[in-house]
Amino acid sequence: MEKDARQTGNQLSEAVGLSPAACLRRLQRLRKVGAIEREIAVVNPIYKRKGTQVFVLVRFDPLKLKQIGVLMKQFGRHPDVERVWSVTGEDDVMLLMRCESMESFSDFADTYLFQPPVDGFQSHVVLKELPQG
Repeated sequence: MEKDARQTGNQLSEAVGLSPAACLRRLQRLRKVGAIEREIAVVNPIYKRKGTQVFVLVRFDPLKLKQIGVLMKQFGRHPDVERVWSVTGEDDVMLLMRCESMESFSDFADTYLFQPPVDGFQSHVVLKELPQG
């Protein structure tokens, strides 16, 4: 289950209606075939490093689309970039960033977003994150 990877075999077996042994065998098989990519810990935002969270939608010059992969890798290596997605629609890439300040986001924009092959971008600063649940 995607909600809690720390469930015990008994808890999982009750949730899906299988014996604990059958659940364990299925989990092992799903891991082996790659259906379960990884098991992660989701850190409560209260404990994450402080800063400004920004979603950035990036458009590329259609004549330079071959450079998207290279730039996406550069984005992914930047310490302020938490996630990088290739997306559909008017934009080509979406970033999730956590910057120490708006000034550090501005520095990122100057270095990456105001340079070719980027044709434009929109930034959306998170004002408040609502608790899940």
